[in-house]
Amino acid sequence: MKYNLNTSNLHVGGGIQVAVSVIAELARLDDFPPNFSILASTEVDTNLCKAGDVPGEQAAYDVVDSHGLRQLLPSQARRFQGFVSVFTVFGPLYIWRAPFRNIVGFAQPWIIYPNNECYGMLSLVQRLKLRLKYWVQGHFFKRADVLVVDLEHVKQGLIRELGIPPERIHVIHSCISSVYLDESVWQQVDMPHTDGYLRLGFLGRNYLHKNTAIFPGIVRELERSHGILARFFVTFTEEEWDDCAPEFRAVCINVGPLDVVQCPRFYESLDAVVFPSLLETFSATPFETLVMKKPLFASDRNFNRDICDSHAHYFDPLSPSDAAQAIANVFVENGPDLKALQVAREHAIHFSSPEERAEKYLALLMADKTAA
Repeated sequence: MKYNLNTSNLHVGGGIQVAVSVIAELARLDDFPPNFSILASTEVDTNLCKAGDVPGEQAAYDVVDSHGLRQLLPSQARRFQGFVSVFTVFGPLYIWRAPFRNIVGFAQPWIIYPNNECYGMLSLVQRLKLRLKYWVQGHFFKRADVLVVDLEHVKQGLIRELGIPPERIHVIHSCISSVYLDESVWQQVDMPHTDGYLRLGFLGRNYLHKNTAIFPGIVRELERSHGILARFFVTFTEEEWDDCAPEFRAVCINVGPLDVVQCPRFYESLDAVVFPSLLETFSATPFETLVMKKPLFASDRNFNRDICDSHAHYFDPLSPSDAAQAIANVFVENGPDLKALQVAREHAIHFSSPEERAEKYLALLMADKTAA
């Protein structure tokens, strides 16, 4: 009876943070289950090493990289031979007929919201390519025995769009990583000085649905309408930064991708975080911002309100002037409300915990093969 936690397909974005958090919590267990193994991508392993959380002898731990449809190759599938259950933290897992209980985490908002406004920002060819991509992914998600989601709205989307029976979908709340609660592991980030400027930040990849193109407009409106000079700090890859328009690069500073242990210092160096996303299942950025006691300016979308409640400042993500007004409302007069920021931190910490999430993942993985 062998069990596997699979993170070999996670190479970018927030999925790495989740994988690192879950593996780190499992590594701390005193009664680690027998016959348990972990597959970690190079990126997951690198972050685990920097945090000092690589599992010891209690679990078989291998660094393996898998990418997209290449997982269909027989050599890839053979890695999972002999397992009774495999939990792929974020799928899809590209195996058509899995000879094991196939548990897959789902975090693809384009699939559950197929008529989203982001498609209107793309050319016809781009739209067709994306719709084909998510059609293929959807079929593999439907092959899973169990799907794991962060929030109830995602479960309802899977029922509505993919016809997944509700009993096959488990809601396990996501949370911050325990890294944010242990300052001893935080590592520095090279943040250029911007004296006289409001330091706004965004942590994440430059995906279309993240809506970062709104940043130049926000900076313009802050100065023109409110007399506030601002700069954005972003964490893009070199390729993403090179693709940015000149007007974007003129008002933003790119510090490059961060390791998990660098993220708290990044937030710490900011005056506030702007999260203008148009489409999410769940993002850790809002919670991380609240935990670091920074003002959060977030798109007025249900996926943000569901987790942040009244602890964020909301704005229309299609309106730079509305975003600038929300920011000015906080910074023009008295500045951030420190008492409110402390309450927001407590809200984020107690929404769910890394230990609770890891324990629920493990319980689901170790459940009887006939269980839903």
